[in-house]
Amino acid sequence: MPLRIGLIALPAVLLWSMIAGYLVQRHGAALEAAERDSRNLSQGFEENIQRTVEAIDTTIRALRVAIKHDAGQFDLLRWERESGLSRELTLQLSVADRDGNMVGANTVPGRPVVSIADRPHFRDARDQDGDRLVISRPVLGRVSQRWSVQFVRKLTDAGGRFDGVIVASLDPAFLSRFYKSLDIGDAALLLLGRDGIVKAGASRAGTAQGEDLSGTALMHAAQEADRGSVTTTDDPDRVARIYSWRRLDAYGLIVAVGLSRAAALADYERHLVGGIVLGAALTAAAGLSGIALVRNRRNMIRSQAMLQAAVQNISQGLFVVDAQRCVPVLNGRAAELLGFPPHLTYPGVPFDDLLDWQIQNGEFKGQDASQVRRLVKSGGIGQNNASYRRTRANGTVLEFHTKVLDSGLAVRTITDVTEQERSARVLAEARDAAEAAALSRSKFLAVMSHEIRTPLNGVIGVAGILEEMELGAEQRGYVRLIRESGDHLLGLINDILDFSRLEASRMDLEAVAFNPRHLVHGIGGMLRTQALAKGLVLTVSVADSVPETLSGDPGRLRQVLLNLAGNAIKFTDSGWVTVRLQDDPAGGASGLCRLLFSVADSGIGIAPESIETMFNEFTQADGSISRRFGGSGLGLAISRRLVELMGGTIRVESELGKGSTFRFDVTLPVAAEGAVAAPAQAPVGAPGEAVSERKLRVLLAEDNPTNRLVAIRLLERMGHKADAVGNGAQAVAANTVIAYDLIVMDVMMPEMDGLAATRTIRAGETPGRRIAILGLTAGSRSENQEACLEAGMDAVTTKPVTLARLREAIAEGMAAASASVARQTRGTGGTGSGSAPGEASSRLAPGEASSRLRELVEALGEEAVRDIVATFAEDVRGHLAAMRDAAEAGETERIYRLAHSVAGAAGNIGAEALAARASALEQSVGGLTRARVTEEVTAMRADMDAALAELGLAPAV
Repeated sequence: MPLRIGLIALPAVLLWSMIAGYLVQRHGAALEAAERDSRNLSQGFEENIQRTVEAIDTTIRALRVAIKHDAGQFDLLRWERESGLSRELTLQLSVADRDGNMVGANTVPGRPVVSIADRPHFRDARDQDGDRLVISRPVLGRVSQRWSVQFVRKLTDAGGRFDGVIVASLDPAFLSRFYKSLDIGDAALLLLGRDGIVKAGASRAGTAQGEDLSGTALMHAAQEADRGSVTTTDDPDRVARIYSWRRLDAYGLIVAVGLSRAAALADYERHLVGGIVLGAALTAAAGLSGIALVRNRRNMIRSQAMLQAAVQNISQGLFVVDAQRCVPVLNGRAAELLGFPPHLTYPGVPFDDLLDWQIQNGEFKGQDASQVRRLVKSGGIGQNNASYRRTRANGTVLEFHTKVLDSGLAVRTITDVTEQERSARVLAEARDAAEAAALSRSKFLAVMSHEIRTPLNGVIGVAGILEEMELGAEQRGYVRLIRESGDHLLGLINDILDFSRLEASRMDLEAVAFNPRHLVHGIGGMLRTQALAKGLVLTVSVADSVPETLSGDPGRLRQVLLNLAGNAIKFTDSGWVTVRLQDDPAGGASGLCRLLFSVADSGIGIAPESIETMFNEFTQADGSISRRFGGSGLGLAISRRLVELMGGTIRVESELGKGSTFRFDVTLPVAAEGAVAAPAQAPVGAPGEAVSERKLRVLLAEDNPTNRLVAIRLLERMGHKADAVGNGAQAVAANTVIAYDLIVMDVMMPEMDGLAATRTIRAGETPGRRIAILGLTAGSRSENQEACLEAGMDAVTTKPVTLARLREAIAEGMAAASASVARQTRGTGGTGSGSAPGEASSRLAPGEASSRLRELVEALGEEAVRDIVATFAEDVRGHLAAMRDAAEAGETERIYRLAHSVAGAAGNIGAEALAARASALEQSVGGLTRARVTEEVTAMRADMDAALAELGLAPAV
């Protein structure tokens, strides 16, 4: 019980651990993003304040020059109107004499009777040694009766003595207007002096002008560094904010932007609630089923409106070069981006001076200085380099765009693209990581699907053994249910394996000759019973113009057709299903044929909005489909990928409630007539004795205990004596102790796999001695079988193993081993058990042996062929008896398989009449009655007797 509880609780613990980790990451990312945004906004705020202060100072300086120029008759109001310098900032300008008496103001005409001698800013300006801009705390204006920040510069007389002050008063409300333009929520903008006094502020709760923040964490941090970030709680509104500050030491100011920590974590809070709800739901599911499926999906980082607003307030770098190679325009942003010193930023600075400074400071690292100068002097600026990127010595990446005007001016803009370059690298790394993850997932699915087939082989194998036993009707029904469920699960696993191989681009197509007519009619035979069980009319038609033989992958074509036709039957409750094959003579070049397949039905149809997603993996028309009909949602996705892999296209036409038509086309080469080989039937083992009569000593190498038990029981049921080992190394060792007739070798085993074990055994064999090795593999594709044969195996069969399949594979492997020994004997000049070809032929069937039989005699010898014919008679006799039983039980699919096997075996030894009759039964079995099938079986028995008589053997008894 504790173990079960632990297994159920483990997924929940893992789930909550993942949710907690994800939320912690989201929490940290949200705070980092807020801090980054506050830094960017503080930079934009700093630039705005700096431009504002510079503009105010420029106005004061201009006013001072005007006063000195016309001291006696100076009119401030008229000067303001004519200059227009204070309009943009809405400044109150005033002039006071050396005693602090107001002698003029732009807000009132005449001479206001006001004294500012007691004001700190007047005294600071008067008492300073130099000539610097004094910025006051917020004060209540005696003329305007409004709060304002005073910007003061002193006046001097001709002798340099203090002669008064010029005061520019700025309403702190300008900061509120800037705050509203940014729309940054519950944030705070602060303009402070170095003493911590708030000169101006803006926030939703409001900030008192003149408030003393000298004791706060913000001011402590600002005294230590010229810029940075700190999280603190504001006293007025008790809001925790993430502040970023920047000092303007030239003016004794500090600008700070505080973003609400709660607002920054709002998105995280939503993820927190969602994570808790999701975790609770999935935990409940884990408690019920013991399986918790956790999928973490990363949300893309949404664009930040605050950051966009800040970027809009920061202009690009700009400078202009005239025809005389001077720089009349060079803005502060350009100087900052290029790192120019102040003495090189004046208007009209020679461009060559800027170029020399950059060369001397290593800005063109890795480039020869003479080449850089030569490029510039030859007109390279703006002609050959209209747009380019350059990395500065400090690592900043700048993008330059140059436009040469008709007037000869060259206008160059500069953009900092360092983050853009970094983001491109990050995105590329993320893309590579995502592709690697997808490939790993596909490989994982492939391996797991393969591993699941091993225990499933045991389930189906045991069910097969039970089916062969004497059981009651109820027990037989249970066993059949187990077998059908296992086959259904095997189909799902095959779908997953195919899908994973397609996703990993590891699916290879065969190129073999096949008959498309037989392929399509075979689909009809396989599905006819299923259609009849639902009362449906299943029609299969092939156009007469379709070639008899094409080259391609018939297995994959059959897979697509089976899926489409199976779906049509599944989703049709009454009516009809039609499978049709036509060709398009004009659709391909010489030697090619374009096949047009269609599967139509009168079923439930598909809604128009669902058609677009029908071929997506894990997708069905609607949620009720999976509940009503079942299915994994992979069939159509696999079909589409297989068709596209073969160079074709697939599409669907449907109307809800009126049926659907699926169409696909492929273009294949036309193969030579007669290139289609008959299905290989298993000959027998040692000369002179049929496998069914000869009891073999068999070694089984299988690591799975269940599969080992199934295989042992099947071998014992066939009358063989079998030993079992758990891996390839043990098989190699056992083979050196006992002379086995046959080794049944699993391919995938620990320590040493079946391929390596087979190579080791073959390397130790002597001429004239070859043990038959039969490979067992869970993979049914040709590349798996080819690897087994290349390793030295004589035959290969796929899991799950059934009695009939194992019997045929053993016969094939024994015959292949005997043929190999015979070829070695003839090649070395020795005398084997086989006779000369001419002698074998005359003794077997003088004058009347078929060409196929002569080929076998020439290849294997007379004795081996006699064994083949004896085994043929034994196997066909059993198949015909089984067909009679299947006809009585109404097992159409079993009759189809048996007829297919008889047709292949008869074709292999040249019994043409029997092969033709068995093939005809295989194609039409779905539409025949039980009595008709019994008649066909009787006729095949007569055909076999005639064939044996022709070969000089007694009829089968």
